[in-house]
Amino acid sequence: MSRWFFSLQFRLIAAFALVLALALASVSIYVGVTANQAAEHFDREVEEARAERIGQMITKYYAATKGWGGLQAAVEQASSLYGVRVHVKDADGRTIADSHGEGSGLSLADLDGKHRNMPLLSSGRIVGSVAMIQDIAPLEVEEPKVSILASALNRSLLWTGLAAMAGGVLIVSLLSRRVLAPARDLSAAATRLGAGDLSQRVEVRGLDEIANLGRTFNSMAQDLERAEQQRRSLMADVAHELRTPVSNIQGYLEAVRDGLMQPSTYTIDTIHQQVLHLTHLIEDLRLLALAEAGALQLDRMPDSLEEVLRRSMEAVRPRAEARGIALAMWAAPGLPLVEMDRTRIAQVVGNLLENAITHTPEGGSVTVLAEASGGAAVRVTVADTGPGMSAADAGRVFERFYRVDPSRARSTGGAGLGLTIARQLVEAHGGTIHVESEEGAGSRFVFELPIGQVGSDQEG
Repeated sequence: MSRWFFSLQFRLIAAFALVLALALASVSIYVGVTANQAAEHFDREVEEARAERIGQMITKYYAATKGWGGLQAAVEQASSLYGVRVHVKDADGRTIADSHGEGSGLSLADLDGKHRNMPLLSSGRIVGSVAMIQDIAPLEVEEPKVSILASALNRSLLWTGLAAMAGGVLIVSLLSRRVLAPARDLSAAATRLGAGDLSQRVEVRGLDEIANLGRTFNSMAQDLERAEQQRRSLMADVAHELRTPVSNIQGYLEAVRDGLMQPSTYTIDTIHQQVLHLTHLIEDLRLLALAEAGALQLDRMPDSLEEVLRRSMEAVRPRAEARGIALAMWAAPGLPLVEMDRTRIAQVVGNLLENAITHTPEGGSVTVLAEASGGAAVRVTVADTGPGMSAADAGRVFERFYRVDPSRARSTGGAGLGLTIARQLVEAHGGTIHVESEEGAGSRFVFELPIGQVGSDQEG
């Protein structure tokens, strides 16, 4: 239960309740002040209206009777009706009538400043004055005060606000529980994912932020599951690739030790070839690990990509000619210099050429094209006349240890790291690499390297 007080749902409910309370308090204060001001203003207007009516009554009485005789009874009746003390004087200041008489124990001097004086006019001349004081003795039937109505309004507003707050908190509680249900599912799935269950996915509904978070979580979980599968596959592939040459070396050495084979030149050369293959594989793995970690050091300087291509082609020409494969190269005139690590780019070209020769049948051809690409990069294309590959294979050909033909032997297919290394080296130079291929129509491996400031200056 204590965890609920720290939950997002509780904070939403508390925030909503606080906003409602502040809104209710603000409205209550505003309405209360306004109502009191309106009540006071209304009371003043009522008093003024009463005074006006009493003054008109006395004036009419004077005009009708041509004097003040019998005014005392009328004054007492008006006082009883309006709940005020009425004191009338003539033009000379003598008291004509007093609704409370002399028995009240109060004189006008005692109420100085607390009463209203109004002149009495008849035929345009002042014939006297009337003073009205709020009656200190309550009436038998007291009029309802406007302030009582204002208080009732405030109480009604208070109870209405409290009811609205209770209803609002209940609605927010139900809605927040429904809205936050995907977040709770997401939290539970993340907990299980952290415990090692990479198959966790959450159901995504709607287009709001939580739904976007759910889609992001599913994508992350899928990437983690794929990465875990790749890690396991990598471990298995590395173990397989290392086991074969080590087993061969072990077999030859045990045969020589047991006297089953003589340590001849052929035996030593065979063991040496296996050691070289093992060393090459380990070096490829080290290079790939450095490139993927971004820790590969590149000795970049302006260099001729055309020369790198020619040297790389000459290096593989004997193997191509031995299989009857024609090599051809074309470079656009005035190809700019590229800021690159010559050794690493030569390794990229060599890997692409080795791959093309491996998958090109006898009598086929391998062509290398080099040209400027949009004035900001140099594009190199290595095309072969091999069997090509499907779209699925083209999408995975740069993965570690992936072979289009799984049955191909190591001697003809390699360890499956050449294209992966080529991609990492090209991307380390800020370039891109991709493959264009169709089954039965050969393959075209294309990579681009940015010219950089050096190439731009030279071209200008």
